Amino acid sequence: MNRWIVLVILLSLGACTHTLRDPAVSADAEQRASARLELAKAYFAEGSHAIALEEANRALELEPNRADVLGLRALALMRLGEPEQARQSMAHALRSAPEDPALQNNMGWLLCETGKAAESLPYFDRALSHRRYAAPANAAMNAGTCSLRLNDRDRAERYFQRALQADAGLLAARSQLARLAIERGDDQQARRYLKVVLGSGKAASQDYALAVAIEQRLGDRDAERSIAAQWKRRFPESPQLQAYLRTETNER
Repeated sequence: MNRWIVLVILLSLGACTHTLRDPAVSADAEQRASARLELAKAYFAEGSHAIALEEANRALELEPNRADVLGLRALALMRLGEPEQARQSMAHALRSAPEDPALQNNMGWLLCETGKAAESLPYFDRALSHRRYAAPANAAMNAGTCSLRLNDRDRAERYFQRALQADAGLLAARSQLARLAIERGDDQQARRYLKVVLGSGKAASQDYALAVAIEQRLGDRDAERSIAAQWKRRFPESPQLQAYLRTETNER
């Protein structure tokens, strides 16, 4: 799912509208729709998006305006390469639950993934405006990534900082902030961000590549060798590492 953060629990608020029906019939329909939704979530999580869509559609036959089902249906449609249908389903979900921040976050993601980056940011901002939103770091990271697609690096940095404020352990935010610091020539700040990432034991190969490049520019050969050794232990087959090692050999 690349680096996007999309909450499938997302759709847990369950905001929905109902027409007037017999209470017993309504309760039974809601229970059956909930069961279908749980199946849809399970299939979505394991990558069976077509089956997830089928289960979501069956749930909607019982509860046509149920926002959490409509939202999950939209995500399944995106995975199946149907962006316009996905947008329509997410828009329907937001009409049913206009104040749901998870749905707002996912509408932003959907728009940005379909080339409408400028239109996506207000949705992320609305999600972030909800004080009780359980996952503000997700929306902030998505907004930052989308801002980069607009080549708005200052705005992206503000979003990544906000993501880090919401979740100090969010390594993806530190990695992005390190890259932006490097771009503006602040190697010391980038080094501080990456030190935490590398120390976590969860760094990606590209994080090691950045860290090595920083130490090269700062002229700290000992630090560079130390990071390169860690990189080699963690990602011995990395093409980036192999390119670095070839360069090192040629320079000797």
